[in-house]
Amino acid sequence: MNYALDALWWKLTRPAVRDLASLLTAPPLWRSGCELNVRTLLGEQGFRYLLSLDANPQPLETHLAAHRPFHHRLGQYAEQLLAFWFAHAPHSELLAHNLSVSAQGLTLGAADFIAKLNGEAYHIELTCKYYGSANGEYETLQGLNRQDRLADKAAKLPQQLLLFKFSNGLHTLAAHHLPTDLTTASIVRGIGFFPAAQQTFEPPLNPYGWRGVYLERWDECPPDPERRYCLLERMAYLAPARIKAEQTLSAAEITAVESGLVAVLEQRPDGCWHEILRIMKAMPSENRTRHFASAENPV
Repeated sequence: MNYALDALWWKLTRPAVRDLASLLTAPPLWRSGCELNVRTLLGEQGFRYLLSLDANPQPLETHLAAHRPFHHRLGQYAEQLLAFWFAHAPHSELLAHNLSVSAQGLTLGAADFIAKLNGEAYHIELTCKYYGSANGEYETLQGLNRQDRLADKAAKLPQQLLLFKFSNGLHTLAAHHLPTDLTTASIVRGIGFFPAAQQTFEPPLNPYGWRGVYLERWDECPPDPERRYCLLERMAYLAPARIKAEQTLSAAEITAVESGLVAVLEQRPDGCWHEILRIMKAMPSENRTRHFASAENPV
C-alpha cells in the first residue's frame, strides 16, 4: 500500500497536523495482535477535528512548543502529538503519559499512555519504525541504524504491553487512582522498504502497510528526471512530504545522497510538491565496511 497517495493528504496543509493525522490513520507496519483500530482512535468527529486543527493549529503548536526541544527524537515528538490528541479529541481522555512502574527501586518500564476512548480505558504503546531490506525477508529488516531490527522490536512490544498485568503494575495504577481493568493496545506506525519487485510479505508484516522502495545503489532504480526529490530530516518522517519548490532536489542532485530516507515528489494544484513514494537509500555493504573500519581506526 502506498499510503502517501491517500486523499487525506490533499486536504491537510499544516506539518504538525499532517504528522498527527499519520499517527491516527496510517496502517500498522506489522501486526501486534492488539492493534488499536483507526475508527477507535479517530472517534466519530475525528476527521472534522483534524480539519479544524488544520485551520487553527495554535492549540497543537502551543502544546508542542511547551515540550520542545525534541533533540531529533522522533519517538518523543510522536508521543507528544498523541498526548495532545488524547487530551483534546472529543471522544477521548488522557489519564496518564509515561507512567513508570518500579519494584525495589528499579524501573520495570513505563506506559506510553493510559487513556479513555469512547469511555473504555486503554494501556496504549506507540512505536514508529522505518525498516528496509535488500531481500525483503522479515528477519533482515532493519533501520538505517543497523542495530535497530524489526524482529527485536516486534518481540519487545508484547512485553511492554504486559506492564499492568502483574502486581507491580496493578499497584502503580491503584496508587495513581487509575482504572486497573485496562485494554492493551498498540499503535504501530512506519514504513517497510522492500525491493521494487517484491509483492509478498512474511507475517507478522501487514500486507496493507505503508510500503516504500529499498535501494543500496541509485542505479537499481535511477531517479526520474521528470520528478523532484527531497532528503527528509528525521523529524519529517511521520507524514508524506508537502514542500515548496525551493526545498526540492533534481534527479541528478539526489544521487549524491549516500544514505537516508528520500521522498519522490510531484507538483499538485496547490503549488507545493507532494510525496508520491518514499525510498530508503541505504549505504552499500562495502561502503559500510569501510565506514566502520575508518571509525574504529581514525587517521
